Amino acid sequence: MTFANSAALSGECDISGSKIYYEESGSGSAIVLLHDGLLDSASWDEVWRPLARNYHVIRYDRRGYGRSDPATSPFSPAEDLAKLLRHLKVEHALIAGSSSGGALAIDFAIKHPEMIDGLFLIGPVLHGMEYSAEFRARANRNNQPMERDDVRAMARNWSQDRFLIAGANENARQKVYEHLLANADKLEKYDSGLEEKLLPPASKRLVEIKASTVILEGDHDIADVHAHCDAIKAGISGSKRIVVNEAGHLIQLEKPDEVVTRLENFVEQSAHR
Repeated sequence: MTFANSAALSGECDISGSKIYYEESGSGSAIVLLHDGLLDSASWDEVWRPLARNYHVIRYDRRGYGRSDPATSPFSPAEDLAKLLRHLKVEHALIAGSSSGGALAIDFAIKHPEMIDGLFLIGPVLHGMEYSAEFRARANRNNQPMERDDVRAMARNWSQDRFLIAGANENARQKVYEHLLANADKLEKYDSGLEEKLLPPASKRLVEIKASTVILEGDHDIADVHAHCDAIKAGISGSKRIVVNEAGHLIQLEKPDEVVTRLENFVEQSAHR
């Protein structure tokens, strides 16, 4: 392990022969931050630092992202998370997940309910639900420049995507662009077919989740995400859904202060239940 800075500790956890890069900072109740399917754990930068003033915050690059090794054989993302937490001697935590990180958080809550203090889901998707033709076509359009190895055009497409970042938030758009440039080689080689999903899928098992759950969604996000949020809200008893105005899919990049405030409130409310 090495100190990434005066407040954060970084290291690598060997899971089934793959090195998973992680960082932890602060003390108190544990919060795990799970990144989306485009960016890596650095996408939590502006949320991570203020949270670490009051909590034990953990973030990591999932296999094939950032500084973690790519998958070379079938693996369970939920088991990766469980093994990392055991490595860090964290028995239970509040799990915050963005987009596909939200899907992972849900899978983890079903598979390891004893390790869950609560779920904080930002623009989550849900394993077992289909995506619309419009959703798939948009992803194909944004990724098309990679067919000619034009990384900058791909990064520009996603950074200017109106569903990902709402309005003229150039600071957030620039961060998306820079993260994608830095990780394009890994994204191009990522094989989602190696991910082992729950069977039956989470979409049919939401009733199993008893943990307190908050769903945060941007009002400008794509229709598919709103549909997934509908299903999650309907399936998890007592879950709370909050629509954030003038925000798209990556609210932690667009409105980090609001995410921090809402997450801190959720932690405190969960602690008193």
